[in-house]
Amino acid sequence: MDYNKFLEIVNETRNKRPIWFGLESEPKANDRQIEKVEKALSLSLSDEYKNFVKEFGGGYFAFTNIFSLNDNGEWYIVNLNNQIGLMKAHPFLAVSENETGDYYGFTIENGVCSSRVMF
Repeated sequence: MDYNKFLEIVNETRNKRPIWFGLESEPKANDRQIEKVEKALSLSLSDEYKNFVKEFGGGYFAFTNIFSLNDNGEWYIVNLNNQIGLMKAHPFLAVSENETGDYYGFTIENGVCSSRVMF
């Protein structure tokens, strides 16, 4: 699915069920934050993730949560990935979790995150 189709689905769902999107979220990301996170994690984030956090920010998003680029936030991607420790053992950047110990994210190859979300 391309990003424009994703946005269309999100907007349709938000109009039908606004309460799903009413939980606390973190601010939208900007280019400076993206550069800071990429430097801190020594990788290039996927365009899909960058577009998402620029459009929606992080935190709660419908029935999930998305790690953010807000370094003062609860969902800061750098802190959470350091706590999780997956990047040390696997080429995997977590960007969301299901609150049961499993993570969604991107595989990393040669310092670049893939565009496909993995579980």
